[in-house]
Amino acid sequence: MNENNRLIPEIYASYPYDGKILEYYSGLFESVYILLHPFYTGVTLNLDTENFDNWPDDAVSRKGCEAVTWQQVIELTDFENISQIDIGLRALTRDLDLNEQNKKYASMIKKLCCESGIMYPDETRIISPFLTHPILSSIQKLGYSKLWLGEEFSYIPPTLHNIEELLISQQTYHCNYTEDHQLLFATHWDSHCTFLCSSKKIIDQILEIHPFEGFFCTPNTEVYWGLHDI
Repeated sequence: MNENNRLIPEIYASYPYDGKILEYYSGLFESVYILLHPFYTGVTLNLDTENFDNWPDDAVSRKGCEAVTWQQVIELTDFENISQIDIGLRALTRDLDLNEQNKKYASMIKKLCCESGIMYPDETRIISPFLTHPILSSIQKLGYSKLWLGEEFSYIPPTLHNIEELLISQQTYHCNYTEDHQLLFATHWDSHCTFLCSSKKIIDQILEIHPFEGFFCTPNTEVYWGLHDI
């Protein structure tokens, strides 16, 4: 506890706000895999009739929509790689300076939405609703039965949950980690991805269970990875 009686967050239950990702987790996690939050399109849910003030919640979206991968977005647009998509998404949320190149990428995403009805992932501090069940079930299949769910802020203590119950509620928080502190998945503020942190062996096992779209961090991968070498 610190002098204000607030919990001091452990680094294994947090995420970097900026800078090199592997450097932040050095000595705690061997590897970090970037889980890309998918785009999505309505199947039984007509997104054209929805509005910002009455947007469907996660449960309704999961039931009435299907995920669209970043690779599919590349195939449907003039994007050349996922870095350009990341820049475009951040430009849409005003998380990057709106120079001409960034405006171009943002416009390409808007055009995709207008012409194809494909919606882009929200910037949020929790994992995409389309990834919640796959990541929880993957962790459960590794033998884990409980998961700590923690908020970004240190004064809100984490709570321990049964994964079986989380699979029903589909609930996650900003930082979610196993009791042995060997695995963490955390979503960075204003990003459209989640950091999956563990050993290379464990992450490979998870990817064998569910082939999440994404990539492994290199020593040069930064939080704002679209702007740098990934």
